[in-house]
Amino acid sequence: MRTHLYTSLSAVKLGLDILLKEENVKFDKLLGHGGLFKTEVVGQKYLAAAVNAPVKVMKPASEGGAWGMALLASYMVNKEEGEALETFLDKNIFALMDSVTIEPDSEDVEGFREFIKRYVKGIDIESLAVDKIC
Repeated sequence: MRTHLYTSLSAVKLGLDILLKEENVKFDKLLGHGGLFKTEVVGQKYLAAAVNAPVKVMKPASEGGAWGMALLASYMVNKEEGEALETFLDKNIFALMDSVTIEPDSEDVEGFREFIKRYVKGIDIESLAVDKIC
């Protein structure tokens, strides 16, 4: 099961690596939402390992896209003049939500690092196979 969860997070990891290493983006935590977080702790724990950062999940976060769209609609209707989305969410949504933050576990981080090395090699192997078949 861990392999399935790691695989589901591999695109996130590779994309964040590009942002962090090539674009110099900085972050200190992630907010998780979507179906991965329907089962408490599990997806959150592995995402924290994949990105080696704390992951915060709020109670309705498992609702995913519908929840996100509702938040954006609320922002459009209720924001103050010139108020940034980040400020609106921090003040009116996130501060009021029950949430759980999980820190990355060092053993899980190392395990994900080993997995992603093999995963990337697998992408190369898959590309070669497709070239030979097609």
